[in-house]
Amino acid sequence: MKYQEWQKKMNRFVAMTGYTEEKFSELLPYFREAHDEYLSAYCMDGKRRRGLRSYTMYANSPLPCKEERLAFILSYLKPNPIQEAHADMFGIEQKQCYLLIHGLREILHRAPEVAGSVPAQTDAELQEVLSGRTLEEDKILLHDGTEREIPRPEDEEAQQSRYSGKKKRHTVKNAVIISCAVWYYM
Repeated sequence: MKYQEWQKKMNRFVAMTGYTEEKFSELLPYFREAHDEYLSAYCMDGKRRRGLRSYTMYANSPLPCKEERLAFILSYLKPNPIQEAHADMFGIEQKQCYLLIHGLREILHRAPEVAGSVPAQTDAELQEVLSGRTLEEDKILLHDGTEREIPRPEDEEAQQSRYSGKKKRHTVKNAVIISCAVWYYM
């Protein structure tokens, strides 16, 4: 169990996952929920299941707990080793490593959605967040700093407010809501 081994030495834990124990613990509940949701509808290889079912973790699984699975995918994403080396580090076959990497990466990408910290997808969502109607007291608003191109508005005033002189396009900025207990993921 690499997670339990790394947990004993904080410097090693940060070196292998890129997270402190506190940040790892903040991400873990969202990862757990995304893990259960994903694996109730999909197999680890990404194939859709015929029906929804509750996911059961088997005792003989190469990564028998969700903490170990989160440590596995974070340790893969940090240095991005070849799969054979990563499989050897966790004592599994390369084929299992391949399936776990692709399944757990998808689960990790779903964790921010579970946490409620995904970017606004439309201009209306962004305006609603900026107006404060959905902004809760315990949350902060962060801009991701990228501009998304939108169709040119018909209203002349809206055209001027959305025109990006730098890129010569009509754009809108994205916003992300993240709880004050901010956690980072790659």
